[in-house]
Amino acid sequence: MKKSSIAVISIFGTVGGLLLAIGMCMCLLPEWNAFAPGVVLAAIGAAALLVVWIVYRMTSGKGAPRFTGLHAVSALLGLVGALALGIGLVNCLQVVTTFGLAVGIAGIVLLLLSLLVWRKAAGKQAIPFNGRKLLAYAIGIVGALVLGVGMCLTMVWGTSYLIPGILVGCAGLLICVLNAALRLVKAA
Repeated sequence: MKKSSIAVISIFGTVGGLLLAIGMCMCLLPEWNAFAPGVVLAAIGAAALLVVWIVYRMTSGKGAPRFTGLHAVSALLGLVGALALGIGLVNCLQVVTTFGLAVGIAGIVLLLLSLLVWRKAAGKQAIPFNGRKLLAYAIGIVGALVLGVGMCLTMVWGTSYLIPGILVGCAGLLICVLNAALRLVKAA
């Protein structure tokens, strides 16, 4: 890969990520009152990230991506799963409801199904599981849940739980990072 393509990927990736993040903040923060411009800005950021993916594939010798019907099904499952997960999270934001939990869990299942369909479309084998992988996934899930609890403590329940929320969130993040680092070390 040439240095010029690395520079293009780095610049477009950084700008695209920032535009997407700022656009999402514009959409989600009612104080800003900027939903429509936020959608436009997030779409521009997502387009820049798509350019990064295409440039990376072309410069690494993988060629243009080939899409089949299974890819479209996987993308549709991922979109519906992400929307369902979001709806479930919004319904559980203030008060945890059975509806919110059910829709959120259904969204997670659809996202996992999307991953399996995408692997099938790419011609890869199903994800092999063994005891170590299951333990690593379980530790990662626990870390993500602890991180989520910390985020909820700081964002939902206000300033009285700010410091404990930050500590709990940092503990969850540490669990996730150490889990990933140990997996990378064992893989090398």
